[in-house]
Amino acid sequence: MSYNWKEIFRESAPLLALMGFIGVAGGFFLEGIEDELLEFTVLLFLIPIINDVGGNLGAVLGARLCSALHTGKIPSDFKDKEFQENVWVMMGLGLFVFFIFGLGMGIVSFLPFIELTFTQIFTIVIGAGFITTFLISLITALVSLWSFKKGLDPDNIVIPVETTLCDFIGVVTLAMMVILVVR
Repeated sequence: MSYNWKEIFRESAPLLALMGFIGVAGGFFLEGIEDELLEFTVLLFLIPIINDVGGNLGAVLGARLCSALHTGKIPSDFKDKEFQENVWVMMGLGLFVFFIFGLGMGIVSFLPFIELTFTQIFTIVIGAGFITTFLISLITALVSLWSFKKGLDPDNIVIPVETTLCDFIGVVTLAMMVILVVR
């Protein structure tokens, strides 16, 4: 695999343009649920955290899978046991991290000016965090396989797709959990 700037541009430019549009769509969605999130200001802290943790887990998974695929340590088959184990480990880590974070954020509910209960905050964090982690792990695994099978450089494909979609998915799942838990 070479690092020819023309090839990098050819592989990256259309994808980055598409990811830009998805980012804008995420911004419009966030604006549409602004009232719900501003009603419970403590939840604003969750947006970057859910997106960052989900994105970091997806980036680690993408790097592990792409390295293993390119070195031949795992076959390019979603049904492969080791391939699946990598995906399950990231989901488990996501559940663990968001469980701990949910407990920490839940403690905030005991402050007198916080209008949500411990259970509500904890459920929102666990739900949004795990759904985001689950979806981004699945997407990262599929994009890693697809880029490998197409002979594309995963550095140009996997991380831009994973991080952009994680930002979008994180906001959507947070909004969904707020609606399910609070409304």
